[in-house]
Amino acid sequence: MLNFKINEDRCIRCGKCITDCPPMCISIQEGDFPVIQDESKCLRCQHCLAICPTAAISIMDIDPDNSIELQYELPTAHSMETLIKGRRSVRKYKKKALEEKTIAKLLETSFHAPTGVNAQGVFFTATTTAEATEELRKEIYTKVGKLLSNSDFDENDMRFQYLQMAYGAYTKHDVDIILRGAPHILIASASKNVPLPKEDCIIALTTFDLLAQSMGVGTLWDGMLKWCVDDFFPELARKLGVPEDHQIGYTMIFGRPAVQYQRTVQRTPPSLNLVSKF
Repeated sequence: MLNFKINEDRCIRCGKCITDCPPMCISIQEGDFPVIQDESKCLRCQHCLAICPTAAISIMDIDPDNSIELQYELPTAHSMETLIKGRRSVRKYKKKALEEKTIAKLLETSFHAPTGVNAQGVFFTATTTAEATEELRKEIYTKVGKLLSNSDFDENDMRFQYLQMAYGAYTKHDVDIILRGAPHILIASASKNVPLPKEDCIIALTTFDLLAQSMGVGTLWDGMLKWCVDDFFPELARKLGVPEDHQIGYTMIFGRPAVQYQRTVQRTPPSLNLVSKF
């Protein structure tokens, strides 16, 4: 049930909820208040709740007064530019784990990232302790060692070349290239039945990445971890609790950085294709 409700004392019948409804399922009769006639059309996107200027709309039992008022909280364009240009891929981490409430805040907020057809199907799997990550680290390198000892693998496969390099660094120099010594890992997955499982996961992780930087948490998009839990050792994903019917979009590591960057870098000019006529 949607429980679409109108606070009649607040509603000014401006019609904004009607004009902004993506599936156009809200209507209003003259002299009456907005209603949803066919609930099956509703995407549960809450656009109606978000756009109402007087906070008169409640849907799915959500109290609009508990939402954040955007006019007071949005960052400036300059602060967003600094965040985007200033984020760095962190490869050195402090060993101490983050507080669980910090991890929960990161994940809960990142779940607000947009998804195709508002499917909201992204599933986050994260280690919450450095001890759990360390056990995973040991198991990954044990499995990589066994994989590389198998004469059947293709030495021209770039993935094996990188894993060979990482395994050598770990066994000979105690240097962890796959997880970079981070106290936490993050896997974003989604059911294969949603319209855009991989894309939804990457958008969610991008949201997590930027939010983490703003909270003093470092991240690294970890392709080698994805190879391990998705391509070569899917039993690790199952052991971590990733549902079997899910597609893994991508993986990250995160934690408090052991390094501190002082300024943005300066990229080469972007490749652009600006179309003024078609």
